[in-house]
Amino acid sequence: MQSKEDIWSQVLMKKIYILFEDNYQHKNYSMGAALRSFFVPVPHQTVCVLQRFGKYTRTLTPGLNWKIPFIEEIAYEHSLKEQAFMIYAQNAVTKDNVIIQIDGVLYIQVDDPVKCSYGAQKPIDYAQILAQSVMRAEIGKLTLDQTFEEREKMNALILAGLSEAVQEWGLKCLRYEIKDIKVTENIRKAMNMEAEAERTKRTQILHSEAKQQSQINLAEGQRLSKILKAEGLAESIVIRSTATVQRIEAISSAMNSEEGELAARFNLAEEYLDAFKKLEGKQILVNSDVNNPKELIKKALDMVDVRLQQ
Repeated sequence: MQSKEDIWSQVLMKKIYILFEDNYQHKNYSMGAALRSFFVPVPHQTVCVLQRFGKYTRTLTPGLNWKIPFIEEIAYEHSLKEQAFMIYAQNAVTKDNVIIQIDGVLYIQVDDPVKCSYGAQKPIDYAQILAQSVMRAEIGKLTLDQTFEEREKMNALILAGLSEAVQEWGLKCLRYEIKDIKVTENIRKAMNMEAEAERTKRTQILHSEAKQQSQINLAEGQRLSKILKAEGLAESIVIRSTATVQRIEAISSAMNSEEGELAARFNLAEEYLDAFKKLEGKQILVNSDVNNPKELIKKALDMVDVRLQQ
C-alpha cells in the first residue's frame, strides 16, 4: 500500500519527465541543467541532509547521489572533517579565590549529521558556550598553582564534561587544549617573588648538603688514616718482634757450640772495653788499672764467664 506522498511523488515525476522531454526537444532546456536537477555529487568527507516537503528523507553520502527535483531539497550540508574552534579568553576564579583569564581551543567533529541538523539551532556555537562554562567550573576546583601544573588533567576533565552533552547535538569532542592562562600584574609579581624564594631555598639547601658531605668525607678520611697508621704500627711491631725472636733463637743456637761461646765471650769483652772508652774524661772509682790492658781484658773475660754461667 503506497502512501499519499509516494503517489504524489510518482505523479510529479511523470509530469517533470514530460516537461523535461518537451523542453529538451524544443532546445529550451539544457541537458546539464537537467542532470544537475536529478543528480547531486557530494564531496569526500561531506554529507548532505535531504528533505522532502520540509521533512527529513535521507542522508546523501560522498559520491554521486540522486534526488527528485522540486520535491526534494538539500537542507543541510556538514563537513565530517575535524574542526578547531577558538574558546575566547574569559575570567575564572580558582579555588584559592584568584581571578585569572583563560582561553583554549576546542576540536570537534560531526558524528551524527541528522542530530547535528535537528538537535540544536546552532550546535557549534552551543558547544563553544558549553566549553566556556565547563572550563570555568573545572578551574573553580583547582588552586592557582594546580592550574599551571595540571593542564593535562584540566584538559581531560573539560573534555569529559563536554563529550556527553554534545552527543545530543550530533557532535563528537576530540580534544580540548588550554591555550593561555593569564593573571593580574600583582599576582604575577607575587608568583615571581615566590619562585625566587624557592630557588634561593634550594640553593641554600644544596650548599648546606655539600658542606655536610665535605665534613663527612674529611672525617672519614681521618678515620681511615688513623686505621691505616694503627695497622702499620701493628705490622711494624709484629715484624720487629719476629726479628727479635729470630735473633734470640740464632744467638741461642750459636751459644750451644764451642765457637759460639767463644764468639759471645769476645763480643761481651769488646762491649766491656767500649764502655770503658766512653768513660774517658769522667771521674769514677774503679778497682782496676785502666792503663793495664792485659788486666783489663782478663777482668772483662772473667765477667763474661760469670754472665755466661748465669
